[in-house]
Amino acid sequence: MGIKGFIGMVLLTGSGCFAQADIITSAYIQKFPDKLSVQLFTLKTSNQFTLDYEDIGRTISVEPNEKRTLGVAVQYDFISFSLGFAPKFFTENKDNRDSKMTSFGLNLFLGKWMQHFDLYYQKGISLKEEGYEEAYLAGLKTIKIGGSTSYVFNDNYSFRALAFQNEKQLKSTGSFAPSLSYYYTEFNGRKEPQLGGKSYFVDVALAPAYNYNWVVAKNILIAGGLSVGAGVTYTKDGSVSDTDFLTQAGLTLSLGYNSETFYGGVYAKGLVSNHDADTAVNMDDTIAYGTVFFGYRFDPPRFLKEKTEEIKEKIKI
Repeated sequence: MGIKGFIGMVLLTGSGCFAQADIITSAYIQKFPDKLSVQLFTLKTSNQFTLDYEDIGRTISVEPNEKRTLGVAVQYDFISFSLGFAPKFFTENKDNRDSKMTSFGLNLFLGKWMQHFDLYYQKGISLKEEGYEEAYLAGLKTIKIGGSTSYVFNDNYSFRALAFQNEKQLKSTGSFAPSLSYYYTEFNGRKEPQLGGKSYFVDVALAPAYNYNWVVAKNILIAGGLSVGAGVTYTKDGSVSDTDFLTQAGLTLSLGYNSETFYGGVYAKGLVSNHDADTAVNMDDTIAYGTVFFGYRFDPPRFLKEKTEEIKEKIKI
């Protein structure tokens, strides 16, 4: 069954409550292990790049045509995923200039480990430089695929509460949470006559990080995280390839309301990567993400509970 079909089935059958969900509470974390969460969100996101031509003293910004994305996120037990697209009924999307934006996210919560996966697809890119006329390349595409693996040291800290998923932080606390990130990013200009090819780079970085959940009131949370790391980047541009030093910095902020059934708020994150290349061109790679979301928790359909238990048994969660 495809992702869209699965979401549709969840939304149609989720209102049928087969069993009262258990609520597991400790002094610091309230968990909703048998609740299905469905979240609707609108977000502004993009993957932007900066090309720094040091030998001639010029800097060019590579920016996708901005889009507002509408999406749905589903979370149950140890897995959550989201799918977003840019509909034309948003005013800022009507001047689309033949551009597209699609995003997909997946999270797996495996004990103290969190596995995150991202996919960003963009079509329609502008080249901007101060003092020069903007050049728009409708056929230029970028795709970014990758993610991160994180480990939470503090058992009293809830990674899921940071994004208002199926846990609620009851007392303020933080945790050291280092992560290993890995991304493949591709520029495909085969449909642009002046480009006629593609290039790509692969980033791998290890980033120490610290996250903190601040419980302001019974159902109100302010949360954030900061990471700074380093690694390597491999670039392939036509017949030229290069391996260089990579630095990364990430920031996450969220604010929202979180009760046993309803939750909502704002969530923002950013990841900046600097490719310190030995070549004449250096590149900065920025992922910016900001969203407003509203979600509801309810009892899942019986088939979902049964299939989830089968999967957990097989992978020994």
